[in-house]
This record gives sequence, C-alpha cells and structure tokens, in this order.
Amino acid sequence: MKRFVTLLVILSAITISNINAQQMDKYYFSKTINLPFEEASNKIKEALAEQKFGIVTEVNMHEKFIEKGIDANAKPYRLLGACNPKLAYDTVLAEENIGLFLPCKVLVKYIDDNTTEIVMIDPTVVMGTLGNPELIPAAKKVTESFKAALDNI
Repeated sequence: MKRFVTLLVILSAITISNINAQQMDKYYFSKTINLPFEEASNKIKEALAEQKFGIVTEVNMHEKFIEKGIDANAKPYRLLGACNPKLAYDTVLAEENIGLFLPCKVLVKYIDDNTTEIVMIDPTVVMGTLGNPELIPAAKKVTESFKAALDNI
C-alpha cells in the first residue's frame, strides 16, 4: 500500500509538472480584422514597412496544397517572412546558427470573405527558449515592432 501511495504522489507531481509546462507563454500573438484576405495582407505589409521590416519571402501555402492535390478547397493561408536587416544581423552576431529562425514569420489566415486573422511569431518567447541571453534584446525589439504593426492595422 505504501508503494502504491508513493507511486500516486510521483504520478501526481509529473501531471502537475506537465500542466505547468503547457501553460507557458504563447509563441505567437494575433489579431482578427474585418478586412478581406488580400486587403489585410497588404495592410500588414504596410504596417511592417512602417516598423522598418521588409517582406523577403511570401508563400501562398493554400496554392501549394491545391497544386499538390492535398486540398482542392484550401482557404487562403499566406506565410510572410519579415526582416529588419539590422536586427537580423545583431542576432547572427549573438548566435551564428540563428538563421534557422530567420526571417520572422507572419501568417495571414482567411477566416471568411470579410475577416482575416494576422498571426505573428513572438520572438521574445521563441528566442528565450534557446538559452542565449544575448538574443533577447533584439528579440524584444522585434516583438515591440510586431505588436506596433498589429496595433496600426
């Protein structure tokens, strides 16, 4: 009986530990706006440009899904790669292999004909998981800029 109680205590501790791990900060933030998909996509690009970010990649994932026969009715789903060269360079100096995380991702998701969701990675959370404190200052600047861009659309 004593072993059974000990086992229950250990299992409870593991379960509580897992719950806490799942309650970590989200790795993204988002905003749903009342604009059609293309208009919303253009607005976030403009808002990012105001924050000194260029779009260096643009992938229409829905077109790729349709092209490959995965889903003929795929809703518009666009990945934008946003980059501020100065901040990107600062992160490369701090962590040579950080290029695996660059450019920063912005997702434009079709909800319906007049509703679109903009989802942005939160670099502060993501870079915080890498264990290199030198990445955090640039990550915070990107996070602040992304939030400002979202606020401006």
